[in-house]
Order: sequence, then C-alpha cells, then structure tokens
Amino acid sequence: MKNGSICRIGKEVFRPYGEYYNIKEDNEISSKSYHAYQTATDIITRPLKLGITKCSNEKSFVIDSMERHLSSEEVQIVGNKPIILSVADSDPSGNPRTEDVVSFLLQPGDVIVLKPGIWHDACHSTGGETMYYFLSLTNGEPSETAWLSVKPDPVSVEL
Repeated sequence: MKNGSICRIGKEVFRPYGEYYNIKEDNEISSKSYHAYQTATDIITRPLKLGITKCSNEKSFVIDSMERHLSSEEVQIVGNKPIILSVADSDPSGNPRTEDVVSFLLQPGDVIVLKPGIWHDACHSTGGETMYYFLSLTNGEPSETAWLSVKPDPVSVEL
C-alpha cells in the first residue's frame, strides 16, 4: 500500500484537476456568479445533484476506490471545518491509478470545481465530525457515479 501525503491547495497546484477558489479572499468569485446564473438555463434540463456529506475521521484513512463524472464538473464547498480531498488525474476510461492519487487540505471558505473525468474520493475530516457540500450535474448514466478500485494498490493517508 502506498503512503500518501497531504498537499496545501492553491490555484496553480490544483489546476490539473480543476479550479480552486477561496470565497473569503477571492474577488474573482463575484464575476463568475453572474456567468453561472446566465448559463444555468442551458443545463437545467439535466439531472442535478445537490448534497451535504457528513464525514468524520480518526488519524488516517485509506483510499481504495474513487469515482469520476465524464459528462460534468462537480463543485465541492467546505463546511465548518477543514477537510481532505483526494483526487487522481488517471485515464477516466480505466481505473484510478495509485501513483496518480494526490490529497489536498481544504479550509472553510474553499471551493473547488473538479474537471470532468477527474477521479475523486469522498472527503475526509481532519478531526472530529464535519460536513461539506457538493453540486453536480449528470447525464443519468450509471457509469457517471460508479466507484472503481484504485489500481494496483490502495493509498493510505496519515493526518
């Protein structure tokens, strides 16, 4: 089993996986919100998933499977405590690869937008119980939300 590490998130380091924003500090968000409203009418006919995921954690976790969405982006918004997001830029038509798994520390106020096809795990708390929010569109295909094994081995992450 590979031992993973936790990276500090930022716009440049996260760019291969999608977009990163800090709504407490980022002035770019206000101009994007108008664009999002403007394009919402183009996608409103697709199934929309809005969720709140509660997570808790001890001192470590194992990433043994991940999901990806081929037809859409996924937005994740940090709740009231820091969380760990694990992603992989592996071939979306195969399985997530052990060597591609990267974990990021996200703080309250952080928002990420995953590119279509980016593998991701459910987020993990850095301690105690917390929650995060997600928003995704889907084409309704079951493969869009299928969880596949990390190959060849899972990744263990220590806090």
